[in-house]
Amino acid sequence: MLKQERFKIPVGIFIMLCKDDKVLLQLRQNCSFSGYWGFVGGHLDGNERIDEAAAREAKEEVGIDILPEDLVLKTICHSNEGAEYLQFYFECYKWTGKIENKEPNKCERLEWFSWDSIPENTFPASQKAIKMIYKNITFFEDKF
Repeated sequence: MLKQERFKIPVGIFIMLCKDDKVLLQLRQNCSFSGYWGFVGGHLDGNERIDEAAAREAKEEVGIDILPEDLVLKTICHSNEGAEYLQFYFECYKWTGKIENKEPNKCERLEWFSWDSIPENTFPASQKAIKMIYKNITFFEDKF
């Protein structure tokens, strides 16, 4: 009898870099989310802690160093919008280094936005996560 392979789910990690009541967003390009604003983030590579993956993604995308203990998990989303995902949303107010666009092939530009003026063309999952965070909802499911 063949052993059935266990279900595996991709894990998305998003970092809401915050300062002065603003959040950093990146305008995506050359990808499936071109033209949408989104948080700094990426995927869990495997064999790493989720908070370490968030710190790694911040280094890769915007060149800053974050200590895992400076990340605050705000909400988790289990979604199924064409593909099933787990998405972790972290808030971060402390880092070292200068924020720079380290992936200009994927990110057209970086910009700080106040929480009450998030662009309409922000990635829908990020908009939903923001709403959940405002409501203090630490876990939600979407598109099932």
